[in-house]
Amino acid sequence: MSDVVVGLDFGSSRIKAAAYGRDGALLRSSAVETPLRPGQATTGDGFPVLACLDAAADALARLALPAGTIRALGLSSMGEVGTVLSGGALAGWDFPSWYGRVGAEIEESLVAGFGRKRLAAATGNHTVLVSTVAKLGGMLSGRGRVSGTFLGLCGAFAWQLTGQVWQEAGLATTSGVFDPVGGEYLTELWEYVGLADVELPPVREPGFSAPARTGLARRLGLSADARVVIAGHDHPVGTVGAGVQPGERADSLGTGQAILARVEPHRLEPVREALLADPGLSLEVWPDGGGVLAVWGPLRPGLAMRTFLSATASTREQLDEQAPPPGQSDVLDPEIAVAMEQGDASAVTGSAVQWASLIDYYVLRAVAARRWLGDLTGADGTTVLTGGGLRSVRWRHAHALLSDAPLAVSTVSETGTRGAAGIAGSVVDWWGSAAQMPGATRIEVPAGDLAQMDRAARALFGAG
Repeated sequence: MSDVVVGLDFGSSRIKAAAYGRDGALLRSSAVETPLRPGQATTGDGFPVLACLDAAADALARLALPAGTIRALGLSSMGEVGTVLSGGALAGWDFPSWYGRVGAEIEESLVAGFGRKRLAAATGNHTVLVSTVAKLGGMLSGRGRVSGTFLGLCGAFAWQLTGQVWQEAGLATTSGVFDPVGGEYLTELWEYVGLADVELPPVREPGFSAPARTGLARRLGLSADARVVIAGHDHPVGTVGAGVQPGERADSLGTGQAILARVEPHRLEPVREALLADPGLSLEVWPDGGGVLAVWGPLRPGLAMRTFLSATASTREQLDEQAPPPGQSDVLDPEIAVAMEQGDASAVTGSAVQWASLIDYYVLRAVAARRWLGDLTGADGTTVLTGGGLRSVRWRHAHALLSDAPLAVSTVSETGTRGAAGIAGSVVDWWGSAAQMPGATRIEVPAGDLAQMDRAARALFGAG
């Protein structure tokens, strides 16, 4: 086999790896379940970090690539999950899940101490419950002195492969103490919640890489001159992998739903002002060469649907088939949807009508957000749909019928791994940028065209 570049994506449910050739073709892929320790109501679920790193190594090993053929490895992950490197070893923590309540008191403390508006403007709206500062501060509260350097999953795995410590700017924003526009940590926030003894990793420029020099790197098939790059946060990296270009918007349908658009430079100030009015809007960094990225992501449709399905004997497929067509049932009360996101099934009737109302609620929220985000950022081009939510017939039909503009569906099957591999390939000069990686495909879907939407789903998933 010729040399390959590999993308690896740490997700909430699975850790995926995929190898790509110079022509952009997907050559091999693998996936393992993301280790998770179910928690109690007060602690929530936790990700055992060392087990997650072992699972990542397993996902790479399952590619069964000949020794020395991996030229570059790109890493992507969910945001805040990580551990501390101290004395040459990584702490074996169960890190609180992003969707749990651990860290709520830390968020409240920061808001009380600095003010919501000041935090929003300084950190791009990232000093919130899902941030590293909230989760880590909440987890370590009452544990006594902990020292070392915080490393997210990508940083920890990169350290295992290279022996070097660094962070990528997009993932740094998820710390809740990083200015995505100025490019600096706001250490006073970190220290305010008792984390002064935990150092933050240095943030390197986009595309920074380090040589893979460890024994683990050799065992996993990385060549002697292979480069390891932290590609970035999963949604932005997946946007790159889906082939979304600056000027377009991406809408990722999954456990969490994120709508993303790169900010035109002349629109930066209005976007920063909008942060103060909408806590669902945040700023990150475009992982393919830099630039400010606007992300609107307060919706958690996958969590709400999971709660709904747990309270009914019907399957998703049965509910999709029995549900009224889009727009023909009342939209679900937002308070009920939010309660479902938080695991509260008390209002779930289990009926196909309520299932339709739940889906339509999320689709209409997304349609309005796409329009608003395009006007705000100057990215008024095509909206590209991605994500596993397109498997649901009822969900994708709602997007086709309720959207107010034509759509496109990316037919890239694993956008996260492809985006990470694309960034890795640009590091070793296989292509000038991740956007130039061959192989991104999409199908245009005119408004209301259900047949075309289904064709796009078949092209993406092979069925449906």
